Amino acid sequence: MFPKFQIGPVSLYGYGIMLGLSCVLGAHLASYLCVRSGISSKKAWKIILTVIVAGIVGGRIHELIVTGQPLSKLFELQHSGRTAYGAFLIATLFGVLACKGLRVPFWRFADAAAPTMALGLGITRIGCFLAGCDYGLRSESLGVTFPAGSPAWSDQIRAGDLTMDAARSLPVMPTQLLSSLAGLAIFALCMKLWFRRPRREGDVTLLFFGSYGLARAGLELLRGDRGRGELGGMSTSTTIGLASAAIALGLVLIPVLRKFRAEAGEILPHEPDEPKPAVEGES
Repeated sequence: MFPKFQIGPVSLYGYGIMLGLSCVLGAHLASYLCVRSGISSKKAWKIILTVIVAGIVGGRIHELIVTGQPLSKLFELQHSGRTAYGAFLIATLFGVLACKGLRVPFWRFADAAAPTMALGLGITRIGCFLAGCDYGLRSESLGVTFPAGSPAWSDQIRAGDLTMDAARSLPVMPTQLLSSLAGLAIFALCMKLWFRRPRREGDVTLLFFGSYGLARAGLELLRGDRGRGELGGMSTSTTIGLASAAIALGLVLIPVLRKFRAEAGEILPHEPDEPKPAVEGES
């Protein structure tokens, strides 16, 4: 666990580094896939930057809501643990609005963005491990320990499982790394489906939300950290995960709903500096 790196007078936080890396890599991958699907590079970047900012802010707001903290702490950026679903849902909403404003087909853009969300999970959850947040249940055989001051150590102190002189937490499952592996596996599946033709626009997006929803619901059973909120008798993320998976499955399987999504077009060469044929709905 390396929550903070000190370089002279500058403090760099492990979670922030991994979050920033996921945003940079994800943005460039999304731009690449957008151009290959016929969306102009200029419009793609406008939507991508809107989605990134909305996702970061949305994840932080959702975290404050489920933990009962005041919104005045919104810009305490050194804090880790932004909620993934808060980020995804708010980013999706602003993505819809941005696509509508720029006259870009939403499902086409969403399919380019979905693999990057899975990649972001794979990278950012490593940041969670570095920060020590989002840890799992107690486990002597599969557990790891975190140092004094970490979320696991602090929660175990409050629960009376440790005394203040303990140098490390009791062993807990590294669910952050399991989440990272799940994200990378979903990323591989989404990329494979993106290049498949024929398929309908939106299939990649629905694969992401469906598979991540089920994976997240399963991983929540292994989580041991406090302050995850409750919705519908389950943790907030479990309820949202199962609901999003059910909605994604319905949009894929119900024929009348599939008809609202057009057939995915051909994959174009990656030539962002060359003029592209306008996609349907673009001007």
